[in-house]
Amino acid sequence: MNIRTTYVMRTEVLQLLSKAQERTKLSMEALLSHVMRKMRKHHKDYLQDDGRIQYQKRHDATTKLPIKKVRVKVTFLESEYNFFQEMRYFFRRSISLVMAIAVFRYLDEVLDEILNIDNDNLHEYFYPYENRAKFIKCIENVPTFKIWWGMPWTLELLFT
Repeated sequence: MNIRTTYVMRTEVLQLLSKAQERTKLSMEALLSHVMRKMRKHHKDYLQDDGRIQYQKRHDATTKLPIKKVRVKVTFLESEYNFFQEMRYFFRRSISLVMAIAVFRYLDEVLDEILNIDNDNLHEYFYPYENRAKFIKCIENVPTFKIWWGMPWTLELLFT
């Protein structure tokens, strides 16, 4: 199932994505999905367990001028949308801010991978959100959650 939603994006982010779209011929959603997956691999750098949700800055720190942003309509697979919601919760940042960080930090790496991948392995690179699972279990009337963003090397760890 697809989920249509909107995000507020900085014009800088949209410009970077637009240039990447021209080079790769991929949609903005596909590029966002790739940079977000790349960010997942470095999740330890972004985890925060307390505090308020951080949002994108409204004003540039040096010039004090407002940062230009626009509302962008996007459509993601339900699994991608849910993954982004989990990133919001675990990173304590708005999804728009997480996307901006991911684009600024990982877009060049993703472009290199996409532009240098051979056609035989192309389909493997583009199927998103492998090995993501969420399980809810009640222990003595207390709901508990177990969320996986990948597969551990030792499968027994999943069941401990």
